[in-house]
Amino acid sequence: MTRIFSRNLFLSVCVLLGTVTAAAQNSFTVDVPAVVSSDEDFKVVFTATGDARVTGFEAPSFEGFEVLAGPLTSTSSNFQMINGKTTQSRSSIYTYMLRPTAVGKYRIGPASVKIGKETYTTEAADVEVVKGAAPAPQGTAPRAGDDIMLRMTVNKTRAVVGEPITVTLKLYVKNSAIGGFEDIRFPSFDGFWSQEIDAPQNISFVRENYDGQVYNAALLRRYMLLPQQTGSMTIDPAELVCLVQVRSQPSASRSIFDDFFDTYQTVRKRVSSSPVRIDVSPLPSGAPASFTGGVGSFRLSAGFSSDSVAAHEAASLKVVITGTGNINLVSTPEVRFPSDFEAYDVKKTEKVSTGDAGASGTVTFEYPFIPRVPGEYDIAPVEFSYYDIASGRYRTLSSGPLKLKVGQGQRTDAAVVSSGVNKQSVKSLGEDIRFISASPSGLRKEPRLLVDTPVIYIVPIVILLCTAGAWVYLVRSAALRRDVAGSRNRKAMKVARARLKNASAFLRQNLYTAFYEELHKAIEGYISDKLMLPVSELSRERIEEELRARGRDEAVVKALFEVLDACEYARYAPSSGSEAMEADYRQAEKVISDIES
Repeated sequence: MTRIFSRNLFLSVCVLLGTVTAAAQNSFTVDVPAVVSSDEDFKVVFTATGDARVTGFEAPSFEGFEVLAGPLTSTSSNFQMINGKTTQSRSSIYTYMLRPTAVGKYRIGPASVKIGKETYTTEAADVEVVKGAAPAPQGTAPRAGDDIMLRMTVNKTRAVVGEPITVTLKLYVKNSAIGGFEDIRFPSFDGFWSQEIDAPQNISFVRENYDGQVYNAALLRRYMLLPQQTGSMTIDPAELVCLVQVRSQPSASRSIFDDFFDTYQTVRKRVSSSPVRIDVSPLPSGAPASFTGGVGSFRLSAGFSSDSVAAHEAASLKVVITGTGNINLVSTPEVRFPSDFEAYDVKKTEKVSTGDAGASGTVTFEYPFIPRVPGEYDIAPVEFSYYDIASGRYRTLSSGPLKLKVGQGQRTDAAVVSSGVNKQSVKSLGEDIRFISASPSGLRKEPRLLVDTPVIYIVPIVILLCTAGAWVYLVRSAALRRDVAGSRNRKAMKVARARLKNASAFLRQNLYTAFYEELHKAIEGYISDKLMLPVSELSRERIEEELRARGRDEAVVKALFEVLDACEYARYAPSSGSEAMEADYRQAEKVISDIES
């Protein structure tokens, strides 16, 4: 029995080892910060990963840096079994601790290593060393959020109408810890056609050099703008509230555990970007007749779906425009078909991507048609004009002569058009004239005139009834519009529910300040509409007097003031937790319901 068990175990191990494969392709990478300060120690990490033994590591020279430690070597192995298949990989990590020797830009050369019998090298890495920040004077502590800024930059401040402009919005943080964001307000870009290029769902910070200082920068949004007006145009500032994590100041009495456990509090810091001015010039005069608003750099090609077709058969002409600029706003070029061709609606297809240089890609215009008469046709060249930003002048592209041979086809009463095209009315040119039949067959008696039927009496009655109904409706609508106070009172509950819905959304997202601001607006707006009083006159005494006059008891008035106090307190106090927010929301709903009943 023991011998059988040992044999089965040996076979199982062999099968398991036989299914071991490489988890990933061999690789050798380097991780180094792009920007460091002159007084900062930093790490450079080389990682070799593969399915074979790693040997022969050779480091670069690290010119411009002092090597404080390294190489510190560590290894790891990774095994995985998925659906009975085992994967294996090995990693060797080489870490150096460096210190800059001077300010400037330096390049860390390639390192090399052997994975099995193959040699791998890393890419060269550039490191910028900037001057370190001056230390703060003794006895002064930095305030929370002083090292946070919001920057909005554009790739150009002068453009012509339709010229792409890239707007980048970034958050820069130096030393603070960001716990989240609230009340984010992005620019509206009035006077521009705008499109988002980047809108990251997960905000990630990378090191950047700004004004000679090292910051952690995070991309919030990137837009492409196309000016639609001329003159000096201003992009409004963006703003948001950062939730900054600040270490609490130690108390006078400290215990031995205070050094191990730090406490933090959340401080709200509102930051905003500066407005940006863009000077937009009109396009030069003298635009060609084929200019349809294209600004950028484009190419044109055109061709028929077939070099020869038969009469009464559907065909199409495809015009393809490729390039970079405002290609997504290019209008349909004009195509002049012969009079013997029957044209249909143009189909437009876009394959466009948006980047820093604007929109780029291909736009295809398909012109379906049906030739009715055989022959050889010369179609006028298709022209497309655009404004070339680089040269500052208009350029006209031409497809060249377009020739099509139309053969004799079989006459049909119906025409088939390519899929996706909306067909216009099709005329049967061969049946425009018909002979008069001399046979009396098929003749029928003409119906009676309208004056001889009851319809002549019914129609005026229907018109009078419709006129009377419309007059009653207009009178009632005018009366309701004049009753402004009554309309405001009737809509108070509807408006309050809409605002409470917004507050509920902020509650689910645990946005403390935004929740209480919206809750306060809902209650205050409801009371103002219900009591038909302006907000400036909503004093506690006046509210209590009006509610008592409407028969509301003391408990309802007290609950109303408790919710208003909670909203006011939330503006100046830190977050009290989601449970308190939930309770205040429920109490607000009950107060409005009690007043409405």
